[in-house]
Amino acid sequence: MELNELLGIGDFMLVEQSYAAQKEIGRTLEYLGKVKEGDVAESIRIFAETRNKSKENELIGIAIYDRDLGFWMVFTDFFADTRNKEEFEALASRINGTKEVEVERDKFREGVMEFYSVGLVNGLFYNCDLDLDLEGASFYPRQRTEALKNVLAEFLRENDLEKGMEGKKTLEIGCGDGGATIALHESGIFPFTVDINECEICKGLKEGVLEPKRSIVLDCSMLSAFFGKEFDVVFGFMIGKLTPFNRFEWEGVLRGVHRILKDMGKVLFTVSSEEEAVMVKEILTDEFEGEIKENRDSDGYLDHWVYIGANEYQD
Repeated sequence: MELNELLGIGDFMLVEQSYAAQKEIGRTLEYLGKVKEGDVAESIRIFAETRNKSKENELIGIAIYDRDLGFWMVFTDFFADTRNKEEFEALASRINGTKEVEVERDKFREGVMEFYSVGLVNGLFYNCDLDLDLEGASFYPRQRTEALKNVLAEFLRENDLEKGMEGKKTLEIGCGDGGATIALHESGIFPFTVDINECEICKGLKEGVLEPKRSIVLDCSMLSAFFGKEFDVVFGFMIGKLTPFNRFEWEGVLRGVHRILKDMGKVLFTVSSEEEAVMVKEILTDEFEGEIKENRDSDGYLDHWVYIGANEYQD
């Protein structure tokens, strides 16, 4: 896996039980505080590369080869807040590093994602009882894929992005099992994919639709805790059944997208009804310049209405 290659190690485990738990790093701090010198056969101090030569590289983790367990334990504060980072660094300083490595931040993050994706598929963190019939009927209706590709083609054309997506950083919220992700991939777009449902993500990974290094089980309202303003485009297809009764829940998710989108970034969301599209536009009126339109290629329900917004406000 990615982390094996980055760190030059063999079998390993991350201490936290989910990607989301990497924010609070409770188990990391607990376990790291219990490490004794006699437990450590080898250790590696992990630093993030920096382009500023006058600035010291940031410690983002430590890997320990446990003498008794016979494999590597990787501890990281990469996603943690300042208070937890300070405690992590204090605990890590107690352990003498026998080696140091520098890693690219994005590569390290993808390696963490991949670890949890592979663990999910292998039942390490979550036991999904879904019985996939990989040779049977597809989970992914071709009609929807083609209809979404038409929506995407129009979106790219209208925003002068037809030849420029290769260098763009994109995200798909509420990806589910990757039903819409196929249309993105076939349109030359390879986003990070996020959903709160472990079983749906697991299904997409097992089907080979979602990419392990770019898939995350996470509440989409927490995105800004794990990402900065780094995305050029955020997609969301059939983002949820919006009603006046659950509008408050969706406000947190949709408005949070503004905090991870670059200045002049774009969003494209689909819903099933015009009423929902109007609601999305109302929710995001302070964040984006937006428009709604009907998708006439839809089957009449899936992705029937489209919201397109532009982040034209700078913080």
